[in-house]
Amino acid sequence: MNHPVKFGIAGYGLIGKRHATIVRNHPGAELTAVIDVDAGKRQAAKKDFNVPVFESLHELNQADSKPDVICVCTPNDLHAPLAIQALENNYHVVIEKPMALTKAQCEQIIYKSLHVSRNVFVVKQNRYSPPSKWLKSIVEKGILGKVFLVQINCYWNRDERYYKKGDWKGLLLKDGGTLFTQFSHFIDIMYWVFGDIRNIQARFANFNHRTTTEFEDSGIVSFEFVNGGIGSINFSTSCWDKNMESSITVIGAN
Repeated sequence: MNHPVKFGIAGYGLIGKRHATIVRNHPGAELTAVIDVDAGKRQAAKKDFNVPVFESLHELNQADSKPDVICVCTPNDLHAPLAIQALENNYHVVIEKPMALTKAQCEQIIYKSLHVSRNVFVVKQNRYSPPSKWLKSIVEKGILGKVFLVQINCYWNRDERYYKKGDWKGLLLKDGGTLFTQFSHFIDIMYWVFGDIRNIQARFANFNHRTTTEFEDSGIVSFEFVNGGIGSINFSTSCWDKNMESSITVIGAN
């Protein structure tokens, strides 16, 4: 009989609690640890799941029983350093999006994982959605024919209910921006289905988040696909009250 895969959750916020719940409910998984620097969150994790809690990965390493996998569910700027630290201690790693805030950090994670022979998984769950899998299949099978144009529209609401004072969200060096935190799933699907891009041009603006974020809330990006065709991403978090649209439009020869 196969033993369950043991998971430790680093960062017990909204997403960390979601990971912990999924692990607890999966028959092939076992939740064995939660890590958070905040004493209140450690106490909450202990109450919610009755598992050992730790202040740091270093403290977990001193424990008698260790997980097989560390899920990195911290603020964005901590994804890369925590992932590398976990790999150095021979854990497999699941990283919430974004993988890191720079290409160099992503490459460091990949290099480290290869060096220590451990797996790294980045959470891109939208690849498993039925529309995404369907789009991938019809493009790969050539049903659309030659792809001429791809347009991605993401128009969401993120107001003061989301950006709260004292939180990491909205800070450039901790958050990264809307293309990291809000819309990276759609960029991932674009690369996954249509391949790499070049000749990128962009225009950004911050219309109504000047007191809540250090980065743009809206943008228009245009480019060419290396495989042929042109594309654009149009995005905004300035929609009033609620999310409006997330769509991918594809124009092909057929």
